[in-house]
Amino acid sequence: MNARHAAALGQLCGPAVEPDHRFSTSLVRDADLAPHDRVAECFARSFFGGEEAGEALRAVAFAHNVRDLFFGINLAREPREFVLIELVARDLGEVHADADNHARRLRAGVERHRSRMDTQLRIVPINAIDPAFLARLGLCLEERFLYHIEVERALAVPRSAVNSTRGQMFLSTLTSKVVRQYPDGNGLLLAITEFDLYKTSHRYIFGDADEQRRIAVVSLHRLRGEFYGEDADDNLLFQRTLKEAVHELGHAIGLKHCYNARCAMYYSNSIFETDNKMSHLCDVCDKRSRARS
Repeated sequence: MNARHAAALGQLCGPAVEPDHRFSTSLVRDADLAPHDRVAECFARSFFGGEEAGEALRAVAFAHNVRDLFFGINLAREPREFVLIELVARDLGEVHADADNHARRLRAGVERHRSRMDTQLRIVPINAIDPAFLARLGLCLEERFLYHIEVERALAVPRSAVNSTRGQMFLSTLTSKVVRQYPDGNGLLLAITEFDLYKTSHRYIFGDADEQRRIAVVSLHRLRGEFYGEDADDNLLFQRTLKEAVHELGHAIGLKHCYNARCAMYYSNSIFETDNKMSHLCDVCDKRSRARS
């Protein structure tokens, strides 16, 4: 057995050790398949730590380097700081070993995403919403959609607008007030409210969207743990809000419901299905969102 075969055998029989088994194990169900021959060998080896053909790949804690992508939150960097790197990563699955047009493909990808980065998304808090909560939400939405995010001043909506019989606010009442306040129609609007919302065909809703008016609404009322008799959990509330915001913004740009129960575009009949979803789009919905932006 020569050195090349010994290295290959060692790679098969001696799996790399992750520093944190619990973290890596939690990602196995969402892991992508091995790239096989879809990526040039030289590129794959430089990415995963090998130097020459036939050499066993080094143990690389790859999951720890991309944990923010799985958790869906990365507040440690400036918005759009790594856009080029993200474009390369997203395009990896479409690069073939014999292709010689990588630069042209990458330039085309940058041009496609430039229009998204110029799209404005304005977050409109209804009455008093924690500014830090909204700032964190804006960063996460900017990371997912590559939109330019602005948090507007709070829009005052009196309690008298609530249906006194139901103790809820009719969705159209709220959206009409938001659109009346921002009539120019530039970009997208996302309203965040504490009011419990309903509409004609639903007893209650976590949120809703109007593609024609390019507005999305998310209610925090039924996303709070306290509504279900649980202790208050700010991080859980944020995760649920982020998932519903991604879902409704997807509708606002024309996406339909997804059959993937882990995708943010999956329809939530209950808070349990919201908790089961990811806070980002699946590959299919993400490609559709890029085509529509």
